[in-house]
Amino acid sequence: SVDDYYAAASSDQRLSQIKAPLLVMNAYDDPIVPGFSLMGSIEAARQNPQVMMAVTSHGGHLGWCDRGEGWGGPGWVERVACGFLETAMELQSEEQEG
Repeated sequence: SVDDYYAAASSDQRLSQIKAPLLVMNAYDDPIVPGFSLMGSIEAARQNPQVMMAVTSHGGHLGWCDRGEGWGGPGWVERVACGFLETAMELQSEEQEG
């Protein structure tokens, strides 16, 4: 059934297996993966210290478009992703040194 397919395809059952820093981003108004369907994923992310889940109120599906930026440079989502990666790399470096 469709419900069986989506249950098997859902990432929330795999979040416990993540062993490297992972940023998961979702907009609550996503028409494909709406916010109300994220409860299992949010709980699974909370159980794994390697996973950070960010849920924004708006952004649509693969959205987070910035007004006025157009194609001119990195938008909000790119800045968030790069900030996460920089922090993860710094923490890894500190762990290796200490």
